[in-house]
Amino acid sequence: MSQGIPQALAVLSERELEVLGHLADGHTYAAIARRMGVSAHTVDTYLRRIRGKTGIRNRTQLALLAASFGRPHAAPPAASPMASMPRMGA
Repeated sequence: MSQGIPQALAVLSERELEVLGHLADGHTYAAIARRMGVSAHTVDTYLRRIRGKTGIRNRTQLALLAASFGRPHAAPPAASPMASMPRMGA
């Protein structure tokens, strides 16, 4: 990556950040495409643009960028059903 992560994310469009977030969540290109209502080819195009804008050269660096992304679109994890049950013997 030719720049730091905050600078890399700053140059991306909202839609590119959405794709990056889905990638960070571990979704395949096909799953990302379904979630966004686009084709897998369009997802690939977004990822190529992300690599071009950030100077990322390969999929490993792209995965590292995605992993560092905060994923603001992701819903918080659901509470465990066990969390609301009373504790026994307390």
